[in-house]
Amino acid sequence: MDNLGAANESNTGASAPPWVSRVFIVDDHRFFTFALASLINAQANLVVCGVGHNEADAISGIVSLSPDIVVLDVRLNAGDGLNMAAAVRQFSKQIPILFVSSMQHPSFGQEAKWLAPCSFVEKTQDPVDIIRGIQQTLGKLRLFQSLHPASTTTPKREI
Repeated sequence: MDNLGAANESNTGASAPPWVSRVFIVDDHRFFTFALASLINAQANLVVCGVGHNEADAISGIVSLSPDIVVLDVRLNAGDGLNMAAAVRQFSKQIPILFVSSMQHPSFGQEAKWLAPCSFVEKTQDPVDIIRGIQQTLGKLRLFQSLHPASTTTPKREI
């Protein structure tokens, strides 16, 4: 697991202010994760708290870091994004997942519907679309939580 984009341990999102959402990236392409981490860390309200390049590192990092959202590649060299998302759902029903892929997946929404809350963005689009996807996915979760406060809980972060 890497803390890409972080100059030192204090920039990994562990001490992020409550208005800053912590993002965990799962992708087996290191160049993509570095570029995406740089783009995310340039946002005032987002910070990358960790990166996993394989399923084992990703699950370990997500469990230990409790990110606000996971950005997950649909296809991993040593695994499948849907299976990994199912593993995430084993320990957290609340962490939203933004699936990304370089391939078009017209039926992907139906395949992943049971993994809600989740969304999908193509990697081949403008990189800002991924940032927009992160923000929209977090917004959907917050709206759901405001409409159904008794049915949802989110992990508390110490400030």
